[in-house]
Amino acid sequence: MSIKMIHLGCGGRGRWPVKLISERDDYESVALVDVNEDNLANARTVSGLGEEVCFNSLADALKAVEADAVVVITPPRLHAGQCLEAVRAGKHILVEKPFTKVFKEAHQIIEEAEKRDLKVAVCQNARFGGPVQTIHNLVSENALGAPAFALMTKFGWRPGTHHSSDDVHSYLWERGIHDFDAACFMMNSRPKRVWAHEFNPSWSPYVAGAGLHAFIEFENGATFSFLCTFASHAGGSSLRVDFEGGTVTEGSGCLKLNRPGQKEAEELPFVESAPPETILLDGFAAYINEGIEPSFSGKRNLDTVGIIEALGTASARGEVLEFQDFLNKLAGS
Repeated sequence: MSIKMIHLGCGGRGRWPVKLISERDDYESVALVDVNEDNLANARTVSGLGEEVCFNSLADALKAVEADAVVVITPPRLHAGQCLEAVRAGKHILVEKPFTKVFKEAHQIIEEAEKRDLKVAVCQNARFGGPVQTIHNLVSENALGAPAFALMTKFGWRPGTHHSSDDVHSYLWERGIHDFDAACFMMNSRPKRVWAHEFNPSWSPYVAGAGLHAFIEFENGATFSFLCTFASHAGGSSLRVDFEGGTVTEGSGCLKLNRPGQKEAEELPFVESAPPETILLDGFAAYINEGIEPSFSGKRNLDTVGIIEALGTASARGEVLEFQDFLNKLAGS
């Protein structure tokens, strides 16, 4: 049987599930929800649904149609309340990143979902890019020995302020949610300690936090460093990981591997995989139908939300934080 989906948020990033689900047999779109009539009209054209299943609120959709799940792609500040509303109505959830912007709210959603045997998954699609997947496999297979240290840099200008214009941790929630999720996926390990220093250049359109220096020390002993901002006048990025058996850096369509004592770099082709959105829908369906928990499940995404809160707090306090101790305090506060 196909999974009957309510689309909560049909514009912007909400367009992709409307389109892809219309092309699949394992899902069925049964309702469209948006406060913007143009978004609803465009989604009707793509999905083939009629006006009778278009709504301006999730509550109205839940009353009117039979559904198995809700895909939530709305402004981040709305996620917590909308996810709880869906869970309490007995629906599975696929939610756009960030899951929520408060760890305790994400923790509560998972607790309530588990009581009802409902599945929650989060659209953290950056982890499915070629470089990230390839490094994840090298670490998981111990192909080059243990990772020791890594560096990610990202520089660019983000036009408009999107949902983080008034956020004191703007980069962390707007872009860092992907960067640090990807880092955890690459290292295949949980954070042990974290530190950050946020900055905001005078020309930034954001209130604060348009860039940061940070590090994460992982339980496997690796340390990952970051210098990232979306308030730079010139773009550019880099990614490198140093293993016992060599250094890998991101190249064009491949990783460059420099082994100890080897002058010429080897080329390691990126892992080939399906498009990220396809992976998300495939994994969500398997989670619901077969109970196979994906790497992007809501429960596993708690660490990602926790990292963002921890880095913001570490920057504000000027402290190095023990990650699990910090999460325990958040969950109990």
